Amino acid sequence: MGKKTKSASSKSRRSPAGTTVIQKAVYRAPNNTTKLEILVKKIGEAPHDKCFVLKDGRVLKDLVELAHSLDHMSDDVFNHHVNNSKNDFRNWIRDVFGQKELAAELEKAKTRSDLQLAVLRHIVKETFS
Repeated sequence: MGKKTKSASSKSRRSPAGTTVIQKAVYRAPNNTTKLEILVKKIGEAPHDKCFVLKDGRVLKDLVELAHSLDHMSDDVFNHHVNNSKNDFRNWIRDVFGQKELAAELEKAKTRSDLQLAVLRHIVKETFS
């Protein structure tokens, strides 16, 4: 069995609502190919008392769950949380996660798809930066 030659870099960042840990490892495998492993990926989770409760009773604890729920949310639930007078998702992201830049993007979002895309872009940026 061949030996892995490993050169790894890892980062750990703290956000107000939890810890983001990203560990990446790049190594040359025994068959002389280069491998990239993402060992751990965790984007902050809201404290138990600051989870987002949707109008239909579902509970969201992080941005990944928000992005996923936007795909499966009824128009009634979405329009209850996002309309001309309020954007509950923007407020939750700004106030609980301290993500002012993402909150500003959500303020500009005109559709559910725009909102979901902004959240997904943020997740990718946080994961791979």
